[in-house]
Amino acid sequence: MSHPYDPHVLLWDEYKYRHDHIWQKLFQITIAVVLLGAVPYLKPEITQVLQSWILIAPLLGSMLALITLVLMHFELTLFTKIANAHRAHQEELGLIEHSRHNYFRYLVITYVSFLLLVSLANVAVVRLLWL
Repeated sequence: MSHPYDPHVLLWDEYKYRHDHIWQKLFQITIAVVLLGAVPYLKPEITQVLQSWILIAPLLGSMLALITLVLMHFELTLFTKIANAHRAHQEELGLIEHSRHNYFRYLVITYVSFLLLVSLANVAVVRLLWL
C-alpha cells in the first residue's frame, strides 16, 4: 500500500483534481453563458421596455466566455504539466504507452472559443432583430 505522501499518489490526486475542475468549470460556464444569452428571449415585453439595455445580459455572457478562454489557457498549461508528469510515470512503470499528442487542451480551447463566438452572434441577433 502506498503512503499518502507518495509523490505519485499526490501527482495522481492533482491530475484528477485539475481534470475534474476543468470539466466542472466548462459545464458551469456553458450554463451561465446560455442563461445570460437567453434573457432577451424569456420575456419579450421586458426587451421592449429595456430596449438596448437588454443587451447587457448577453454581453455579460460574451465577456464571461472571453474571460474563461483566457483563464482556461492558464489552467490548461498547469494541467498539461501535471498530465505529462503523470503519463511519464505510467510509462516508466510500463503501465501504458501514451501518444505524444494531447488533444484535451485543443478541445477545451476550441469549445470555449465556439461558446464565445455563439455568444457574440447572439448579441448581434438580439441587436439586429429585436431592437
